Amino acid sequence: MQAAEIIAASGARLEYVTPERQIAPDIGGTNLTPYMRELLPLDVTFTLCRRALHASPEGDRIRVTLGSDYGDFTRERLVDQLVVEHGTLPLDEVYFALKPLSSNLGEVDYDALIDGRSQAIERNADGKFKLFRIGDAVASRNIHAAIYDALRLVKDL
Repeated sequence: MQAAEIIAASGARLEYVTPERQIAPDIGGTNLTPYMRELLPLDVTFTLCRRALHASPEGDRIRVTLGSDYGDFTRERLVDQLVVEHGTLPLDEVYFALKPLSSNLGEVDYDALIDGRSQAIERNADGKFKLFRIGDAVASRNIHAAIYDALRLVKDL
């Protein structure tokens, strides 16, 4: 949504295409409102239930083929630019730097996690803290997943 806001504010004509049935479902309604207040006056077009299947150069433009998960049909667009968002890569450098200094060496007791018990693994007697990898340090996920991971892991510390 931030990229869409910046692109639209630059004066470019923007079509926001998503395979989702709603706009930016991961950010939630409260956070969506400010984006929509900015994007709608800039005449952004929102296209739901479509995804970019193919893109190829055509002169100084790009021919984009859009498809849908809901049927075997396509539509084409001839555009000046194509911006694709595929999530994030894990930001795990800090986790791996701290891992040898932790008492659990970053290990999770999954049986305890599933049972709602405290994390009691001790692999490094010299470790000064417990370390767990959550949220975007694991994979591209939303803030709700990170909060849920943190709650389950540290609720009994």
